[in-house]
Parts: sequence; structure tokens; C-alpha cells
Amino acid sequence: MATSNKNDSGKKNRDVKVEFTISPVLQQVEKKISEAQNFQLVVIAKTNFNSFNGKAIAEWLRENHRMWYAVLLPLDFISLRDMADGNWHADTLYIYPEDGYHFKLEEIMKEQFHADETQWIGGEDAMDMLGTSEIKDTSYVILSAWWD
Repeated sequence: MATSNKNDSGKKNRDVKVEFTISPVLQQVEKKISEAQNFQLVVIAKTNFNSFNGKAIAEWLRENHRMWYAVLLPLDFISLRDMADGNWHADTLYIYPEDGYHFKLEEIMKEQFHADETQWIGGEDAMDMLGTSEIKDTSYVILSAWWD
């Protein structure tokens, strides 16, 4: 702020003191990974089969958490049969992306992690899966990446 540039007699002062206020640089708040999500990332990291490199995928997801709300690698019932032998039968990774990262995530799953197939789950299916009807853009809601 500038101080008054007139003295008591109404004449202009030649000494003008200018003050500058420097705003702090806004920093993006780092999202925390919840305990439940962290558990799922550990499971992903321990899962490896064919082209699915769980360790690399989990590491990349941790480093790029700003791009997604949640990820899930669910099991099927074959896992119940073989889990005692240390086998985790899961072949589809589901990603609930942050706004603006939808197609980048799909590209990375295909090109960097060699997903055999990707598809988008949207509309009523996505709202049913997520148990909500409060999704604004229902076209590209959940990314499904599948490895053979």
C-alpha cells in the first residue's frame, strides 16, 4: 500500500513509501490414500500373471494418486479354491478416475501396462455399481482394464 503523498500543508511529498504484499504460492493439497485403499494397492502389488505386473501398476498408481479416486482388483471364486496355494485369481482392475484423467488413465493401462482390453462402464450400470445416482457425467465413470 502507498502512504499518503501530501504533507500537513497540502504540498506533495517526494518521499512515497510503497509497500508490496506477496501472496503465498498456492500449493496443491496432496491427497491421502486411505487405509482400505492402501490395502488394495498392496494386493495389486502382490498380483502378477501374464502381462499384469502388479508391483509396477501399484507403484505407478501410488505415484499418480491425483488421477484417481479409487482402484479395485476384485477376486472371483476360483481364488477361493486356490488361495491356500498362494494364487490370487484376479484379472480386471477397476479405476474410478478423477475428473479430467479418464482417457489418460485408459491410455496408460493400454500402452504402459499392456492391458489386453479396456472399456468404460457408465450410465445406470456405473451408478448401480457405485450405489449412487449423483454422478454428473455418466458416460465415462469407471475404467475396466482386463489382462488375459
